[in-house]
Amino acid sequence: MSDHEKPSSREAIGVSRTNTLIGAESNDLESGPQIILDPGKEDLGVVQTVHVIPDGGLKAWSTVLGSWLVMIATFGYMASFGVFQAFYVEDLLPNYSASEIAWIGGIQIFLLFSMSIVSGRLFDAHKFRATMLVGSVLHIGCCFALSAAQPGQYYQYFLSQGVGQGLAMGLMYLPSVAVLAHHFAKKRALVIGIVFTGSALGGVIFPILVNNIFQKNGFRWGVRAAGFLLLGLLALANLLMRPHYNPAHKKMAKPSILKLLQDRVYTFSMLSALCSGWGLFFPFFYLELYATSHGIDQTIALYTIAITNAGSILGRVVPNVFADRFGPITCQIPSQFVSAALIFALFGIKDQGSLIAFSVLYGVFSGAVFSLFAPMLAVMADSMAEVGIRMGLAFFVMGVAGLTGTPINGALIGSGPNYSWWKAIVFSGTTLLTGACLMTLTRYLFQQKRQKRWV
Repeated sequence: MSDHEKPSSREAIGVSRTNTLIGAESNDLESGPQIILDPGKEDLGVVQTVHVIPDGGLKAWSTVLGSWLVMIATFGYMASFGVFQAFYVEDLLPNYSASEIAWIGGIQIFLLFSMSIVSGRLFDAHKFRATMLVGSVLHIGCCFALSAAQPGQYYQYFLSQGVGQGLAMGLMYLPSVAVLAHHFAKKRALVIGIVFTGSALGGVIFPILVNNIFQKNGFRWGVRAAGFLLLGLLALANLLMRPHYNPAHKKMAKPSILKLLQDRVYTFSMLSALCSGWGLFFPFFYLELYATSHGIDQTIALYTIAITNAGSILGRVVPNVFADRFGPITCQIPSQFVSAALIFALFGIKDQGSLIAFSVLYGVFSGAVFSLFAPMLAVMADSMAEVGIRMGLAFFVMGVAGLTGTPINGALIGSGPNYSWWKAIVFSGTTLLTGACLMTLTRYLFQQKRQKRWV
């Protein structure tokens, strides 16, 4: 055998490498991984498997549609809790304080985000489909269980809506966002922004739906109507979404949480999420009660949550268009500062017109904060294999903020009819402002780490 015919030692032991190809045509995705010789290393016989991220194509956009439906059914459903909060305080649980009732929504937020540690690990372990199915069944089942809860029985509402639906939404939320990174790279922030308009739309649909049926047919049928809507949304979503895992990820070393916490950029971003979360959810939980306690027309008050979520549709798309060029952190910082300023502006809101203006503006800027959070975490990842756990750990921190922030605000405003709104406004505005300052520091550190202007 001549020298050039002899196999190298690397070829003999089957050395291979796997890279990710970004921005390929959609038909490259359909043909699956491709085997090519590593250019310039033909003599070594090194085989390189190319994994394609298509940035488009039928499977990619059907996954976007499916994720959008999941956002309606999870974050959109959760964003309507302000309607339930007001109904519980005034009708179903009148013997419990606003702070005690807020624990139902607080635990729901906590589990929606904190379960991302579990669902992130499952997602990285290629268990996307099973995780989504379990979450869907649990979410729908607990919704119908909520419709059977008896007035005055706090634990029934807490277990079905707070714990049960919180766990279910937590299983679905992160995978439905992280799967978008399988299909998009160059357009990732824009696509995530489009998907998050689903949560805004859900925050419009569910409050209007349950409010109207609550008034006409009672609590049980209002919740059942929401359950049937969830059934249709999640059934279609599970049929549409498709993961596109890189086969090499199973062979990669799993990222260490301790190692992630040693990353200063990541740590400061989570501190920002904690502080921001303490203030960010305040209007979504208490704006309707704020309106009614200030004598604003009941009809307008009932739609404040829906108006806020409608405004966030714009906020979840426009900043993400710029984020693909200027970076998600750069675009998130102004939104955090403006959201903090708007919360302080509640001191001057006493009439119908100013309330509607606040609802729209807060929806726009808070929507940008929510939708840019996931792209920010994705760009911090050193490889696609750690996207799930990075998002999971950061979402857990946001969940802690949601769990503790809303009851703190409830305790600060006290029991009606004379609420101490100024205490909650100062707390929420200050913590959100602190979060914005920490995100500014995060951007500076990330610029130094990546040696890039726009991050």
